[in-house]
Amino acid sequence: MRFAIRHLGILLGAVVLACIGVFLMQGLGRGPVHTDAGEPAVRLEQPSTPESSPTPQQQDVFADCTQHAGATLTIKSSIDGGRWVSDAAICPLKGQTVALKVEAVPGGSVRWYRIVPDISKNYNNANWPWEANAYQWVGFARIDYHRKELTQFRGKWRISPLPAAAISSSRYCRSDMGSFWFQGEIADDGKIYRSPGVEDSYYRGISPKVFRMSVRDGEGYIGYLTSFFNVPGLFGSINYQSSNYIGVDCADVLMAALAAWKKKPMQKNYNVAMLVTGLTKVAEFDLSYGNTAKKPRWGSDVRPGDFIAVRYPSHRQYAHIGALYNDANNNGLLDAPDTIIHAGPAPLHLSHLKEGNFDGHVVILRP
Repeated sequence: MRFAIRHLGILLGAVVLACIGVFLMQGLGRGPVHTDAGEPAVRLEQPSTPESSPTPQQQDVFADCTQHAGATLTIKSSIDGGRWVSDAAICPLKGQTVALKVEAVPGGSVRWYRIVPDISKNYNNANWPWEANAYQWVGFARIDYHRKELTQFRGKWRISPLPAAAISSSRYCRSDMGSFWFQGEIADDGKIYRSPGVEDSYYRGISPKVFRMSVRDGEGYIGYLTSFFNVPGLFGSINYQSSNYIGVDCADVLMAALAAWKKKPMQKNYNVAMLVTGLTKVAEFDLSYGNTAKKPRWGSDVRPGDFIAVRYPSHRQYAHIGALYNDANNNGLLDAPDTIIHAGPAPLHLSHLKEGNFDGHVVILRP
């Protein structure tokens, strides 16, 4: 009798422990498991039951799609509530309201992305001026891009993406003006439909079919030049790359902006020497730490949009060129605090004459 009771107690204890184990296993199976990054990861071995709705982390209709329809989607845009257009590139003014949309698909899901070039790198199609065989063509540089989902617009068929968030670590990245590339994707019935994107990059860079919004700070030449912010610096760029905002060097960006302002196609590639010999010279002097003894006056001698080219000390030819941007200290004189807009080898950016980028023998040219 004692033997039977003893074994019965052992048996009951084992059953209780087994039930506790099952309860714990089920509890763990229902709850999310957190990865080292802190993001919930679903246990794939635990199928969801019809009684419980999957969480957003558990349900990704895009990941479930098994077919890709290619670049068959069109992004349409509207500026300040105007008509919708299907142009692959628009150039709104800073401060204007821009809306983007794709045609809604009943039962479909939509996501939006920014296509971002890596402008922390300096790219070159030709040898740098300080290298052996300077300026020699070496082939098209590979420009790096990445895609960033704009999660705040999930499920939105129409979006207003400005102001654009600064999502690049480069100090040259601008969020208030310059160029921004976008892509839309729709998942429907197991298939993904997308607009052109980073997948459509090729040896000359990203396809001009990728939707681009180039925001400019004004109607004049300088305004169109500011639309080239966020475009990669590309030494030895060709006119196809500069006119399509793929990559620019110091001379090509000035002429690409001029062509965009005049609404004429850019016909050829340019270099500094071509501009120095081909444009009207309005002033000439030496700069040291951004200062000159001549003190040209803004308005009468020089004006915003004039080109400034420099021949560095001990150099025989002009090596760099930019454009006068503004009289930063409002004293009416071209001097060290004043601002230049230029590219090369970095992307287009603003700097002050006192930073020394144009110290040497300088000519002012009028395009």
